[in-house]
Amino acid sequence: SIARSKKNKKILTRIMLLEPPGFLEIAASYDDNGSVDSNFDPETQSAVSVSIINAKKSKISVTLQCANYDAETIRAEFKTYQSILPKPDKLLQEQHSFQTLRNMIQQNNIELPRFLKYKAEGGIKPHHALCCLLLCDYEAQKSKETVRTCFWSIFVRALSLGYLQRQLNNPAEFIRDQFDRVAPAIPASVVTPSLLRNKIRNRGLPVPNYFLDPEDEKQFPPHIALLVILQDRQKESRHLGNILYRIAFSLFAILALILRVVLEVIGGAGAIWGGAEVFTLRNANNLELWRWISVAVGVLCYLRFVTLNVPQQEDDGAILGPAGPWSLRLPLRMRAVCNHPFHYFVRAARPFPHQKAD
Repeated sequence: SIARSKKNKKILTRIMLLEPPGFLEIAASYDDNGSVDSNFDPETQSAVSVSIINAKKSKISVTLQCANYDAETIRAEFKTYQSILPKPDKLLQEQHSFQTLRNMIQQNNIELPRFLKYKAEGGIKPHHALCCLLLCDYEAQKSKETVRTCFWSIFVRALSLGYLQRQLNNPAEFIRDQFDRVAPAIPASVVTPSLLRNKIRNRGLPVPNYFLDPEDEKQFPPHIALLVILQDRQKESRHLGNILYRIAFSLFAILALILRVVLEVIGGAGAIWGGAEVFTLRNANNLELWRWISVAVGVLCYLRFVTLNVPQQEDDGAILGPAGPWSLRLPLRMRAVCNHPFHYFVRAARPFPHQKAD
């Protein structure tokens, strides 16, 4: 293993000394899984850096060097098979496999999009295509952030002293928000998924759920995230914001929150008060003492309730589904909201502000 590692390093050193065109891309995609240095991370420019250097362009047009496979091409391809796809929520809930989607499209005699083709067919990795698509909207979204900020967002931030912010229950918004946090770390060159995760972690940023290792419980496939974003652009996610659904689930969450307070806080205090009477510990002479004991237990129960229910930074993509409530089937969605009703309305404020590109 050590001999193999030394040989690999020699080959890589020769590549870097000769510096042929695109040598960084070769280094980035070099398979070092068997090397001693498992944290091998060649320095490459981020996609955001490239867009800033090329200031003449009105928007980010980085294609991650995916053989001219840019956002416009991805959107044009999408229109050819858009009508045969399930709705965004069904895609997220069922998480159709790569092969299932291929078969679905081929059975309708439609040309496969490049992110669903194999390498031998001239295909592009789904996470490359997803990065390409989201990077194109990155600058435009940042410029609209103040316009999109609603009264509810301002109210939540002010009331929580900046600790909480409005929850994102739309899957497409959730996907974009996770990407916005890590956009400065996205390399401009094609890299393997594992190297992409390393680059994000090395910046101290949270890895988006769709870039996680497939074995991770919170992961959902990048090709599903890509299709959800494409569908959202075509207004196919409008039913997810249905006013009746929002009212029904808001009332359900409020009721669940009230019941949890009654059971976990008031119930704890009441149990001490009632238990003291059952065991004849409370009588007319010590009523005030047991009242204060019950209040003290109630306070402890309240602190426990706060600890369990206040949103934390690590809760994103773990509490209400990998991409929000709509990524769960209805029974699981109701269970998640019932277990964490407060999370349905608010989440912890973004811990990682947009970083300036190097």
